[in-house]
Amino acid sequence: MEKTKHILKTQFGVECVGMSEMHGGGSANNYKITTHGQSFFLKVYDKKKTQALVWTENIHCYMPILVWLNENTPLRGRMLHPLKSAGGDYCFENDESVFLLFEWLKGETLGKSMTHTQLLEAAELIACLHGYGSEIPVSVDNIQEDFSVPFCHSLEGFVMDGFAAAPAEMREILQPYVAQLLSKSKEVKRLSEKAKQKSSRRVLCHTDAHGYNFIQGEQLALVDWEGIKLAPAEADLMMFSKKEYWEVFWGRYGKLRPRFVLDDELFLFYILRRKMEDIWDFIERLLDNSSSLSLSFKQRECCLAFLSECCKTLDDVYFEL
Repeated sequence: MEKTKHILKTQFGVECVGMSEMHGGGSANNYKITTHGQSFFLKVYDKKKTQALVWTENIHCYMPILVWLNENTPLRGRMLHPLKSAGGDYCFENDESVFLLFEWLKGETLGKSMTHTQLLEAAELIACLHGYGSEIPVSVDNIQEDFSVPFCHSLEGFVMDGFAAAPAEMREILQPYVAQLLSKSKEVKRLSEKAKQKSSRRVLCHTDAHGYNFIQGEQLALVDWEGIKLAPAEADLMMFSKKEYWEVFWGRYGKLRPRFVLDDELFLFYILRRKMEDIWDFIERLLDNSSSLSLSFKQRECCLAFLSECCKTLDDVYFEL
């Protein structure tokens, strides 16, 4: 903690008097930082973690996009605003970690449930975001959607060659779904190839706009933009495909973007890709035997529970976190 406080002072000019960990972040460790006069939000990515590179490699690309959106669109105040380090970068990096600091955004995380009013506001926020694409005066070259599904090959390899050596509790969960996983992997690869052939308009998409990334303050805000892509709108819309959400969300979104026509194949691709990607992510976490990265008992139980739930809902044509 003292090392982090020193970094905050020397690299961001923030005199930390209080630091409390915030739970729920999957990509990084999140903290609320307090000073004598204001609060900040700190994300710390551990470089030892396999996914750290995935979430940090495009920081210098997507941060300027967030700043531009915050300063030039109606999304002002509806996303975290990053602060630059002493070196003029949007992060500070040492041998162990990558640090990102943001202005504090007041409000409460929505979690798994959204009210009718919140769904309407979410639709307005997403529709506004989708009003911007490659024409913005900030480079989007590094966030182009490529419809890739590399985890499918990893998952297939595990099922065929590594399953027998997996932990018993994982095998017990996965055993009833082995054939289904291989079938779904084949399907998502087929949909991936079809998606590459489409000429759908690409817009700025958050790609992870679930309830845990929405904060309800005076107005609804969206956080955790590491996955931002220039992609078909379906990349975001699939997050609202849950039965009790879709009619309300789509009713408002459709009115705000009346010329947009939903592509059912792309919609299905994004739903299935996310399901399969999540399954492989949980398997990968559980298979990581590095002692320095070992999961706590509670974390392991959570991963197993999520893995089980993901497998049970593989055939559902909607996404639910």
